[in-house]
Amino acid sequence: MKDFFTPKRIIILIVIIIIGIVLGRLAVRAVLNLMLGGTMFGGDFL
Repeated sequence: MKDFFTPKRIIILIVIIIIGIVLGRLAVRAVLNLMLGGTMFGGDFL
């Protein structure tokens, strides 16, 4: 188990988490825009 958390794997995990957060935020934004009829970047509903 001690070989699981190598520095390289920690970096890869951090990158995957960041990508997941970014994609998740974009997905939430896209759904909100679809529901409210806004444009993808520039809706003024907020």
